[in-house]
Parts: sequence; structure tokens; C-alpha cells
Amino acid sequence: MREEEHPGRYDRRLILTMIAAGVVLGIDVATPVGLAVWLLQVVLVWTASLWADRRQMLAVAAVCSSLIVLGFLFSPKTGIAISTEICNVAISLVVIGAITHSCLRQRATEDARRKAAWELARSQETVRVLSGLLPICAWCKRIRNESGDWEQMELYIRNHSQAEFTHGICGECAARVGREDSAR
Repeated sequence: MREEEHPGRYDRRLILTMIAAGVVLGIDVATPVGLAVWLLQVVLVWTASLWADRRQMLAVAAVCSSLIVLGFLFSPKTGIAISTEICNVAISLVVIGAITHSCLRQRATEDARRKAAWELARSQETVRVLSGLLPICAWCKRIRNESGDWEQMELYIRNHSQAEFTHGICGECAARVGREDSAR
């Protein structure tokens, strides 16, 4: 399901995700540093990767990453080593970056596949190919059409394909026409 099909649905999801991220920040600030509340922000980013488009995914990742850092800065510090918490925050930011990168690559691949399918369908619409046996007169080179009438070869091919004709004269025919004209 793409955004073009149900635009309001994605906006509601984005708003609800941002509200949930704010609630997680509130929980993170209210709890001691030792609890891994930041994991909830990572879960929000992962959930957004299932439905968000490129712009929304970047917004969710940026907001959740910022809130993880704010939660760390404003949460009450206990006796736990600060270096452990800094490592946890760094890990959470790397995980959010990896999820976001993976999601954006997947969206780009889907978009490229969709564009290639569209271009293929478009090219198949414009290309008309003559195939099968064409009943052609051995003498005048006219072709019998579907209704049984005989058409000039150029008209038949132009009407049944994308080909256009220009006329010229080959060297062999030019020499033969020249001999015929000089004989008269």
C-alpha cells in the first residue's frame, strides 16, 4: 500500500509515532539511567520502516535519535557508570541509522523496480511488431490484409507497425533504369 492510495492514513501514523516518541522521552526522563528505555525509540523507528515513505522515515529517525540523546541528558543519574550509558546511547543511534538506511535502500529498490516495470509497460504499448506469415503477391509485392484486400507493402507495414518509409533507388536499379532510358 503506497502513500498515493491512502494519504491521510500515513499522516495519522506519522503523528501517532511522534506522540509515542514523546511519551517514550517522558518515560526515559522519569526513569533512572540504567533502564534501557531508549529501546522503545528504536522499536518506533523499526515500526515506521514498515509503512513510512522516505521523507517520513527520515523525520521519525531524526526525532527518535534526538529524543534518545535528550532522554540521556535529562534522565536522573544513578551510580551506574556513565561510560556504559554513553555506549548504550551510541549503540541505539547506530541501530536507528542502520534501520533507516536499510529502509531507504529498500524504498529506492522498490521505486526503481516500479519505474522499470512502468517503462517496460510503456515501451510494450508503443512497439508493434509484425509477426507470422504475410500473404504477398509475387508480381506486384502487394500484401493481402485481414479483410482480403490487397494493399501496397509500404501502406500495410506502416499501418501495422511503427515503421515509416522513405524512397530511394539502389545502384543496380539506377543502372537498369538508365539503360532503359538510353535505349528509348
